[in-house]
Amino acid sequence: MDILTVVLSSSVVSAIVSALVGGWFSLRTKQNEYANAYYKMILERRLAAYEEVERLIAAIKVAVIDDDQKPYHLLFSKDDDQLGVYQQLHGTMSNALWLSDELFELTRQLNFLVYSGTPKDGGLVEFGKNNYTAVAELRTQLETVHARDMLALHDVPGFLKAKKPKDSYVSLPSRG
Repeated sequence: MDILTVVLSSSVVSAIVSALVGGWFSLRTKQNEYANAYYKMILERRLAAYEEVERLIAAIKVAVIDDDQKPYHLLFSKDDDQLGVYQQLHGTMSNALWLSDELFELTRQLNFLVYSGTPKDGGLVEFGKNNYTAVAELRTQLETVHARDMLALHDVPGFLKAKKPKDSYVSLPSRG
């Protein structure tokens, strides 16, 4: 009878311990699956945002030469296409939450440059010629930060910790 009690009690104890350990591992696995699904969603959003940055870089990477032999970027080749330029910038800037703070700041600088340097009704080609170097330098900075960010795009926790919300309101500069 004592042996039967010992065997039954050790079976019950071992079943309880097994259930607790199995339950703990199962719970831990579900928590990891939830975190991974969350990180995957953030990564997908970030990839889409960085694709918009790539489109912006491509739009200001190609340069053309005008009849007066002055270069300007293809983005500014339609003299009266202000809407097209701002749509290109909007595609990038509307994804600010998913970009690194540094990359977003560079896109904002480009936006300010375009806004303050172009008249309300056309003049994009002339703007492109006058600001060719400034736009090219911003593009180079965009490419550098974009490439650096791509190396750490997978580090979602690091990205979320590095995001520093700030009051980024600044009044727009006067328009040329």
